Amino acid sequence: MDFYQQYDAHLSADERDHVATARAFCAGAFSESVLAAHMAGEAFPEKWITEWAALGMLGLQAKRAHGGLEASYLCKIRVAQEMARHGFAAAFCLNHHQGGATRLSQTGTPIQIERLMQPALRGELLLTTAMTEPAGGSDVSALTTTAVLVDGGWALSGTKAWMTDGLLVGGLIVLARVGDAAGAGDIASFYVPFGEAETVKRSEIVVPGARSFRLAEVTFDAHFIPEWCLIAAPGAALKASMTSVNAARVHVAAMCIATLHAALSEAVDYCEGRQAFGKALTGHQGLRWELAEVSVRLEAANSLVFRAAEQIQTGGNPVALAAQAKKFAVDTALWGIDQCVRIVGATGASAAHRLNMHFAEVRMAAYADGTNEMLLDRVGRGLSTTYPKSIP
Repeated sequence: MDFYQQYDAHLSADERDHVATARAFCAGAFSESVLAAHMAGEAFPEKWITEWAALGMLGLQAKRAHGGLEASYLCKIRVAQEMARHGFAAAFCLNHHQGGATRLSQTGTPIQIERLMQPALRGELLLTTAMTEPAGGSDVSALTTTAVLVDGGWALSGTKAWMTDGLLVGGLIVLARVGDAAGAGDIASFYVPFGEAETVKRSEIVVPGARSFRLAEVTFDAHFIPEWCLIAAPGAALKASMTSVNAARVHVAAMCIATLHAALSEAVDYCEGRQAFGKALTGHQGLRWELAEVSVRLEAANSLVFRAAEQIQTGGNPVALAAQAKKFAVDTALWGIDQCVRIVGATGASAAHRLNMHFAEVRMAAYADGTNEMLLDRVGRGLSTTYPKSIP
């Protein structure tokens, strides 16, 4: 059975075509370009974002009425997995912007959709969510960025950190505390287009081996936000922003699984063709067992991720399951890719293989949408509900 068959079985014919489009896009030049950029210590070329948008894929889950494809969550996952097989960071970035267009289409006001939707679908206005700040990440309720009421809107001041593609985006989905300049007041969320405004400064957060995320810190100095940009009113934004976190966690987990699958396939292919002591490397029992161990954990992680994804697809809110899936998938991918590098030998860390890039990029998944410690705490707090006593 194909590794992704259980996902694909739930897709419509149109959705399977979208997956095929992603597979064709990633093959050849895109894949080679992503790897070459990593080896040069650079971000993957921006042109691929433009070409991805030209295929309509930034509107994968946007409503058809807005020019989108209105695909399901499982289709979103499969498209991301096809990309993650070639490069986790590129997949994360492109699907991140697709998520921004989706949120706009599904929850935006008529004026927001009118002004932002088409530029977002064309890739002319890249949006990314801005929650994390330099002095705090996971504790979103402690944010210090403020939006002070002014004539016709708000003046935004503060700094957001670790923005995906922060060096490229033309705007952010920002959470800020609305009230006075001292930081009092409830949290609201806004679309914040900024273009080349002088009230916005951004700088790269350099992460060696992961430049393709184009991570950045963005600082606002009384940056004006028009009143039509309000997404969620003060007091409602935090809850609204957290409703999608389970889907995001499973989405990241699914990409980790796909990247590990690609790494294992590459390692197996290499070991089948490399001779040592008169036979292929896979002819040596010890090495063969190590590859087999990677495959066992990969299949286990994939089953857990699929179970969580299926629940989200059907409208569930699997808090504990999503946390379990992301934690286990990230740990399994990092361990498994490292095993593949070691099994292949010194060449596994070289430009001759994609394994080095996979490991460097997937390690960033450990920090997105909740660290392992946060996820374990989330699971732990719900143990009595998730696993109630069933035997008297």
